[in-house]
Amino acid sequence: MFSLRLQGGIPLSEQLEARIAELIIGGEMAENEKLPAVREVAKALTINPNTVQKTYRQLEQRGLIYSLPGKGSYVAERSQYSSAVLEKATEEFRKAVEDGVKSGLTGEMMKAAVDAVVNKEGKV
Repeated sequence: MFSLRLQGGIPLSEQLEARIAELIIGGEMAENEKLPAVREVAKALTINPNTVQKTYRQLEQRGLIYSLPGKGSYVAERSQYSSAVLEKATEEFRKAVEDGVKSGLTGEMMKAAVDAVVNKEGKV
């Protein structure tokens, strides 16, 4: 089951979406693994089922999960959501670069910052 650390100012649906996405992208949830039912999650987290339903809908739009009517929601295959994740990351990165340029950062400064983040995360 999912756990949330309630963070003031961030809607519960966004917190839940981020947590489930983290589990999927991090490989802690397997491809085609069934997600808990909406009502089950809502009861366990003592939140409104509509909040969970909204979260699942957002995750499906991002390509991280898929739904089968009458059967439930499942983790999408990595190939299906990798491109969606990359597209979202690219858009966020583009916005960050635009902000950096507006703030006077050079391309080299931003490349160094990206390298530092990637190295810190242990991906290079």
